[in-house]
Amino acid sequence: MERGSVAFSLVRVGMNGVVAARVPLERLRWAPGLPLRLSVSSGLLVVAPSEKPSGTSVPPRMSLTLPARLRARCRIRAEDQVLLAAVLEHDLLVVYPQHVLYTMVTAFHDNLVDIPDRTAHSD
Repeated sequence: MERGSVAFSLVRVGMNGVVAARVPLERLRWAPGLPLRLSVSSGLLVVAPSEKPSGTSVPPRMSLTLPARLRARCRIRAEDQVLLAAVLEHDLLVVYPQHVLYTMVTAFHDNLVDIPDRTAHSD
């Protein structure tokens, strides 16, 4: 992965499923009005430009509404934090749910050898 090929933004999901997405949408160069297709793949919500007009498009305020049925499939709840990853080379926005981030981070830290054991005491 080249430096700068993925742009990250950690955001909170609003009670109505809206997330602030200006940073990743601008990095993808998705303009307001661009039709979008939302789907679920491997427990992640994936947003891509749509070739046909759809009911979902980039709004002028550069936020995204994550539909309730897709949020439920990804186990995303209101007030959760999600990671928005703008994958520039594939022209995709991937939404990583909080529980997936937890699993990824804890698995990563479990495999590190340089982190001292918290139960060990140094004198």
